[in-house]
Amino acid sequence: MPLSDALARLQAALAQALEGATPPRRLLVAYSGGVDSQLLVHCLASGSGSAVSAPIQLIHVHHGLSAQADRWAEHCQTQAEALGLPLEVVRVQPKQGPRISLEASAREARYQALAARCQTGDWLLTAHHRDDQVETLLLALKRGSGPLGLSGMAERQPFASGSLVRPWLRQSRAQIEAAAASLGLAHIEDDSNADERFDRNFLRRSALPLLNTRWPGFSQSVARSAALCAEQQQLVDELAGEDLAHHRQEDGALSVRALAQMSAPRRNNLVRFWLRQQGAQLPSQAQMGAMAMLWQAREDAQPQLDWGEHSLRRFRDGLYLVAPLPGLGERCETLVLGQATTLANGECWRLVEQSSGPRIMAPAPGQSVQVRYDLPGSLRLHPAGRDRARSLKKLWQEWGIPPWRRGQVALLCYDDKVVSALGLWLERSALCDTGPGWVPIKEND
Repeated sequence: MPLSDALARLQAALAQALEGATPPRRLLVAYSGGVDSQLLVHCLASGSGSAVSAPIQLIHVHHGLSAQADRWAEHCQTQAEALGLPLEVVRVQPKQGPRISLEASAREARYQALAARCQTGDWLLTAHHRDDQVETLLLALKRGSGPLGLSGMAERQPFASGSLVRPWLRQSRAQIEAAAASLGLAHIEDDSNADERFDRNFLRRSALPLLNTRWPGFSQSVARSAALCAEQQQLVDELAGEDLAHHRQEDGALSVRALAQMSAPRRNNLVRFWLRQQGAQLPSQAQMGAMAMLWQAREDAQPQLDWGEHSLRRFRDGLYLVAPLPGLGERCETLVLGQATTLANGECWRLVEQSSGPRIMAPAPGQSVQVRYDLPGSLRLHPAGRDRARSLKKLWQEWGIPPWRRGQVALLCYDDKVVSALGLWLERSALCDTGPGWVPIKEND
């Protein structure tokens, strides 16, 4: 392909990607300084092939993993100034350790930095191309991924508060390199790209050239497979969305009875979809199989499955995704009447004086007003409107509070006497019959 044709095709693809009924508020560009992002920045700065007039902001993520990292940041700053574009250099510190993939850790740190800067209406542009897509699919295949992983990268997807757009995902690396050479663009070369200990480098430098030599057009076929997997994933997501609408309870839990009646593939599809919607790391195939205990256990059982930082727990007919909660134990917090206080459980409460309706009496002179947590289940309390006192454990059950949340419920006390379970009930013995009293009001609903 003539060099001018390669550049024209890339410019046309960029223009098409930037078309839309709602123009972007800003165009953020992930700018590494490599040949791909260098060409993308050049095309945007020159306005070639695009009528978008949104402000452009370049972002260079400095990982600090190479001795050349400072020099790369300086190169990007020099190029940005020459093109008249603003550049922000963001320094990150990828996690490192014996069981941590440096590739994955750097990628996670990079996207966290980019997401933090992507505001409502912004589009983040990256210069990913077809060869990147092929590498992504093969790595997913190595991990044993299903259709979601084998779908590779999307050309456009929601990202943080904006959108992530990959205008050159259907174009080849060879086209980009040819176009950049025709323009004489200066770019950096990451020395780590030659290190085949990294999986992507092994695929790029050794495996894929061999496969494309053996089967010309192999990369195009793989990219086509990724597109087909993405189409299938969209179909199963639509099915999962319908199932979720029918079987999700008001508090966000999944109905265990409904899950038990589904076929295994449909149930797994719904659970994965539900977990993805909550931003959870997807469990392995073995962990998916172990989930059977969650819907096969007796209804009064409380089984749970833990993986990574997540936990699936069952309570009655509900399947819940539970994040790690801080243990509040015997923590004691002081409240000031009429003053808003943010508690250790993250809730903000204010005791408001009222002269009518259910309210608790004012504390006696010298009594402390405190919040406590995780009091003994044997403690007997008597909520207003109930016929008799019950143990705290029994009250948690009657109010439908799952066991893992009970230690997070704030119990308002005058000295050692509980006068309210905040958000749930007022104690009968603490009610005020006449005159002004106090009502707990939650302020961060």
